[in-house]
Amino acid sequence: MLMMQKMRPRHALTLVWCRWWASVSILAASFAAPPAMAAEIAGITVPETEAVQGTQLALRACAVREVFWTNLYVVSLYLPQQPGSGSVRFSDSQRPRLIRVDVTYDGAVPDGLPSSWNDQLQQRVSAEFLQTFRSLYDGLRGGDVVRLAYSPQSGTALSVNGREVVTQPGDTLFNAVAQIWIGQNPVSPNIRRLLLNQVC
Repeated sequence: MLMMQKMRPRHALTLVWCRWWASVSILAASFAAPPAMAAEIAGITVPETEAVQGTQLALRACAVREVFWTNLYVVSLYLPQQPGSGSVRFSDSQRPRLIRVDVTYDGAVPDGLPSSWNDQLQQRVSAEFLQTFRSLYDGLRGGDVVRLAYSPQSGTALSVNGREVVTQPGDTLFNAVAQIWIGQNPVSPNIRRLLLNQVC
């Protein structure tokens, strides 16, 4: 298991980062969370719940990444329900959350981390983590399941097929990787819309 070092702050991005998380929090909190149920998308049955450090999280959104009519993966978002309200806050550091990626591509993923992923991560994570993430990506095959989980008690954990490959205290790493799909410049505007609008 690789324990990552604390990321160095990048002051030029601080204001943009704060504004982005504020907008995500407002968007996510404004939608009522529907009852959790399993979903089938792109031939993948996405489970209705996932557990993070013993806490059950409900499926809130999912979307498929498609390139040239080929399904590459399904990304799913799991969040707890706010007590008594039915609404959720994605950026609440006091609550666990999980992003699940089911690789659907029939064969090895294209060589090399996509430039859009690399450019976004390079701005926000350590060089050590980025190298680990590149190696992880190159080894993915159809049927693999990647989980990025955050728990207030244990921090962020990145696992492949149930095997943890990276852990780090806090939710900074989780937030940085999540921007691939729901940041200001996501890999797919449609995926961002579906995840933030809690559609599956």
